[in-house]
Order: sequence, then C-alpha cells, then structure tokens
Amino acid sequence: MRITTNSQTATYQNNLFQIQERLDNNNQRIATGKDIIRIADSPGKIVDIQQLTTLIDRNSQYKKSIQETTSELLTVEGSLNAMSEKLGSIREIALKGSETSNNDKLPVLANQIEQLLTDMVKEANHDFNGRYTFAGTKTTPASIVPTPPQVTKEPFELIKGAPTASNPSGLQVVFKGNFQDRVINKSATSTEVVNTKADAAFGAGGVEVFDVAIKMINHLQYRADGTARTTTEQFSTGEQRILQGYTKDLYDITQKVDEETGRVGGRISRLTALADQITTENTTLGELRSQSEDTNMPEAILQLKKNENALQYTLQIGARLFGQSLMDFLR
Repeated sequence: MRITTNSQTATYQNNLFQIQERLDNNNQRIATGKDIIRIADSPGKIVDIQQLTTLIDRNSQYKKSIQETTSELLTVEGSLNAMSEKLGSIREIALKGSETSNNDKLPVLANQIEQLLTDMVKEANHDFNGRYTFAGTKTTPASIVPTPPQVTKEPFELIKGAPTASNPSGLQVVFKGNFQDRVINKSATSTEVVNTKADAAFGAGGVEVFDVAIKMINHLQYRADGTARTTTEQFSTGEQRILQGYTKDLYDITQKVDEETGRVGGRISRLTALADQITTENTTLGELRSQSEDTNMPEAILQLKKNENALQYTLQIGARLFGQSLMDFLR
C-alpha cells in the first residue's frame, strides 16, 4: 500500500496537536490548581463539585447570620446586666428609705430613683447596629409611630403627664414596640428565635419594672393625699411597710430580668456551638470538594514531563520525516 506525503503529514499533525493539547491541559491544571479545566473534562465531577459548593455557600450564610445574632445577643446580655445593676441600686435606695434610722431626705431619695429610672429607659432603648433589641419586630425608628403625648420614635419613652391621685408625679413609661418573635434560619430545616421580648425581660406589658420604680418615686416624694413631702419628713410605720412591699415587688422583677439574662446566655452558647459545628462541616465538605476539583500535583507534574518529552520526540521525528527535499528523492 502506498503512503502519500499528505497522509503522513495529516497523521503527524494530528498526533502533534494531541500532545500539545495534553501539554496545555497539564500546564493549566498546575497553574490553576484545579483538575477540571472544562466541563467536558469530567461532567460527573462537575455535578458533585457544584452540589458541594452549594452546600458550603448555604452553610456560610447560616453561619454569618448566626454570628451576627450572637454579636447582638452579647450586647443584649450586657444591657440586661446593666438593667439589673440599676434595679439593685434602686433597691438599696428603697431599703435606706424604709429604715427607721434613715437620715436621708425622702424627696432626695425619690430624685435618685427617678434618675435611675431615666437610665433604665435609655437601657431599654438599647440598639444593635441601629436595630432596637427589646421592641419585637419594631426594630427601627421608622417602624415606631408615637401618639401624643408620646414624642420619640424609640420603643420606650418616659412621659411626665398630669398628676393624678394614684400617680402624683405624673410619670409613666410607655412601650411602643410589640411582643413578636424575630427568627433566623440556622439550617435548612430549623429556625431560632433571637430576640428578647420586653414582657419577658421587664414584666407585664414590657413596663412592669418601670411601674414599680415610679410607685417608689411617688411614695418617697408624696404623701397618700398627693401632697409633697417635706425634706425633714420621716415615714410612718405603715408607710415603711408600703415601701417594703414595693421593694419586694422590685426584687421579684429583678429576678425576672436575671432569668432572661440567663436565657440569653444559654442562647449565645447554643448558637456559638452551632457556628463551630457549621465550620467543621464546611471543612469536611471543602475537603470532599478538593478531592474532586484540586489537581494532584505530583501526578500532574509527572504527566507534564512525559508530555514534554513526547513533544520533543515528535518534533525530532517530524524534522527527519519532513526535512527531506525533492532532490533527496531524485538521487
């Protein structure tokens, strides 16, 4: 059978192209660190890699949400602790006022509690990154609409209204948020309530803790008939017992604040552990993905060397095969 020069050339060029293509693929595998350059290289592996990538990305979103929530809860925990400390200070003032040996002026003690009340309202309006933490789902100023005599767009507001027989100071704390849950997804199948609701932390209506403090202010500042006490006035035995009753109420509500602080701490621990679990899971998924998509460097380098040798050999053969001139055939 006669083999023409054109036939030899076509076969040679085809072999040369295949070697160069393999060489190029190996160079790309080594340069990128990825075993699959084109979908056609391994369609089955591509599907596995995409599925693993989807799982990793989704887990990363869950982890980000969990970490942001944990950061918020840490500030909530601090705010509740601060609230508890202020309640402790009010109890100390109340105990001082109920003692028969008390030499402090009752109106002065009332003013001290009122200052602490103002601080407590500020603490209740605590926000994290511009989002109110104790207002349910009303987390922004835009979501809170005050109605007169309310003026602020904060969830808690201390108002001084007209004096009444039952409230001669006219002080009142109003709550403008709600008691709804804020929820995050912590996995594809589960959620977590992340907010501390005002009634859980501060008692009935979200304002019980403030109401008790206001009762103390009224009792220290005013007599039962609503007239103001003098700076030299002392409590009667009956009035001392009333203040002691308020002190007991304050102790009970402080326990409520502390219990909610404990629940927040438990939630922080749970979410922190979950974030660590997701990190571990993503590490495992990443290793599985690497097995499918990452280049086996020793193998790729060895194959690259083989292809380089094959290319050099093929070029040498081509030089001998096609380097002959027409005169070589005429000799």
